[in-house]
Amino acid sequence: MSTILTITANTLLDHVVDLGLTLGAVNRVARIEPTAGGKGLNVGRVLARHGHRVIAVGFAGGPSGDQLADLESAEDMEPALVPTAARTRIGFMAVDGQQGGTTTILEGGFAVTAAEIGALVQRVRGLLAPVDLVIIGGSVPDASCRGLYRTLLDVCHHAGKPCWVDSYGPAMEEALDGIHPPGLAKPNRQEYGEKAAHLRWQICPELHLTDGGKEIRVRHPKGRWRVTPPTVKEVNPIGSGDCYLAALAHARLSGMAMTDQLRYAAAAGAANAARADVARIAPHEIAALAERVLVETSEEDDVKPARRRGSEGK
Repeated sequence: MSTILTITANTLLDHVVDLGLTLGAVNRVARIEPTAGGKGLNVGRVLARHGHRVIAVGFAGGPSGDQLADLESAEDMEPALVPTAARTRIGFMAVDGQQGGTTTILEGGFAVTAAEIGALVQRVRGLLAPVDLVIIGGSVPDASCRGLYRTLLDVCHHAGKPCWVDSYGPAMEEALDGIHPPGLAKPNRQEYGEKAAHLRWQICPELHLTDGGKEIRVRHPKGRWRVTPPTVKEVNPIGSGDCYLAALAHARLSGMAMTDQLRYAAAAGAANAARADVARIAPHEIAALAERVLVETSEEDDVKPARRRGSEGK
């Protein structure tokens, strides 16, 4: 199996409960499940369940950061967390497993200093030697981190390591505007933006444009595809994009053909949406749905790549 390094700057100590909330009342449950949250950790959890070695880098501080590290270890990830003076953010998610629907309350982020940012970059640099793939996921915890992903892409490029990024907002804009853009990006329709914003994403050699449970548009150097996920009873869609990305990474690192990679990835997103918890799908759940994924070649160019910077006239 492969070694994957995930980077989750805006880590989250989440608390998940399967319950249809009644507002204005006391809601009692048997258990509230703590979870290591954040997009990169969701990706890592799925990859670890496929037997890969997962090194999980991120910021973490205070008692919530300590608990986050324990949860990562319990799910077969290797914590490589950079301590912060500020505590890790906390969240709460109530999922109505019977009726469907999710209520989420999240802290937006936490303060990060320049020294802590530098320490994370150094941590990544020191861990890259055995790594087959780097995956950066999610937002950044503080405005001071705006250029972090751009810097990490430079570090990965100079180390000769492929780096995928699934993020949004100013941090992602910086990453797309850098000298070394992501090898793969996975925006959803909202993150992809209006037509005027599409050019920014085109610098990525590979783009996967997701849209909840609807058709996925894929642009790759070897072709373009339209992927229709299987229909499932949706319970909790949160984390489905992360599961898509993790399954795609597993399929690619395992040497599957491109169409099989896309089937496996789309099946993973659907399998996650059918569960109340987040990114705890098993390989057999994905395989059971993969044959129901429709993959078609496409001639449309709405996610076409731009020329690489500096290539004009060459």
